[in-house]
Amino acid sequence: MRIRFLGTGASGGTPGRGRSLRRESSALVAEGLRVLIDVTRDFAEQQREIQGLDAVLLTHAHRDASGGLSALRAWWRERSEVPLPVYASAATIAALRRRIRLVDHCDFNEVTAGRRRRLGPLTVTALTVPHARERRYPTFAWKLSAGGATLVYASDVARLTPELERFAAGASLLVIDGAMWGRSLFSHLTIDAELPRLCGWRVERILLTQIGKTVPRHDQLVGDAVQLCEKAAPAFDGMELRL
Repeated sequence: MRIRFLGTGASGGTPGRGRSLRRESSALVAEGLRVLIDVTRDFAEQQREIQGLDAVLLTHAHRDASGGLSALRAWWRERSEVPLPVYASAATIAALRRRIRLVDHCDFNEVTAGRRRRLGPLTVTALTVPHARERRYPTFAWKLSAGGATLVYASDVARLTPELERFAAGASLLVIDGAMWGRSLFSHLTIDAELPRLCGWRVERILLTQIGKTVPRHDQLVGDAVQLCEKAAPAFDGMELRL
């Protein structure tokens, strides 16, 4: 299984230079088929790194996670007349149908948290995690497993829960919300406070995404993160690895 980070920044993107310059958070997973996690408002740029798609997984209906669906329509229509499978919670699908006029390029599939689904060689499961205050915006963490490797992608998390710890147990890679550093926000983790606890979770590796403006520049963050947890590091736009 391969993962490529198309964006690792917070809502609106995170300014900076080099690897500290981040687009809204999204990732492309390839394992026999190509799966995009979240379609951001930066999709017009991120699409240049996508050769093709077989499915989309949406974490929630906030615009930084799904605001690129209209841009996806133009990109997809150049490649296929068949709608692209899009997997999300029923509430997320309903919110998107209300907000976006044209979604004929999307074959929406309702996902129930905790129920496993096969996408080609991938086994995919969702878990509802705390993030948004509004009930119409429930948020998923996604688990993708294949060939003995497991990725857990939890880009938007307000607080760590026992359910998320159990969901992530045994993962090859946990990608998790790194939005805040030294400050708190009701909808995201303060990652410097949470990394010592996360380090005790039974996962092989931890990468931060959703990295916000309060977080140190990338080169400093690399050192600060490993001091808090030796298996943790920040992801960056364009980062690619095989699990």
